[in-house]
Amino acid sequence: MDKAKLMQLEIDKKRQLPDRVKNNISTDIFQNIIIAIIIIAYLFAINLVYYNFESNIFEEYLKFFALGIILFTIIMFEIAYRKNSLKFCFIGIELLICAVLSLYIPYIYLHTTKELRVSIMILPCGLLIYYAIKSVLIFKQKKFSYQNNLSDVKEMMKYTEKTSYLDEDSTKTYRKKAEQEEKIRLEIRKEQKVRKLRKQLEKSKK
Repeated sequence: MDKAKLMQLEIDKKRQLPDRVKNNISTDIFQNIIIAIIIIAYLFAINLVYYNFESNIFEEYLKFFALGIILFTIIMFEIAYRKNSLKFCFIGIELLICAVLSLYIPYIYLHTTKELRVSIMILPCGLLIYYAIKSVLIFKQKKFSYQNNLSDVKEMMKYTEKTSYLDEDSTKTYRKKAEQEEKIRLEIRKEQKVRKLRKQLEKSKK
């Protein structure tokens, strides 16, 4: 089996995700699910408070809820800044949107139409779909990134192999030229020796 086929088999084998990549993907998806649980539980808690307490108490509770989610958002942004992580930054943005929504929920629940209030109440169901799609996208993106890096390595190996072939061809060409030049030198030397012998014979005859 030649080098190209061996290399292809090795690449195909490595395209299967190793344990370290699987663990990395699992960690990202797990963190995504944790954030989903926090946000969905938060929104469900708001609905429970709305149905079980008076309007003034509901508004007071929402102030504490909003403060808590804002603090959690700040922590996420701080982690994102320290780790220079786009992942934590995106989580922080999601929490920030949730915190801003919290500030408007008392007005929406108490002073707007029933349709708008119901649409906010069923928001957790939409978030379940959103985070399920996000988890699938995380898996696809990580898998594509890993396999794309393998493809880059494969292309580099092909390029190296081609250049080595070129170097080999150029070496062979140089050797052929050197051999031809050596043959020409030998022929010239033979002719020179023959001429010397002829001259010596001519002198001896005289």
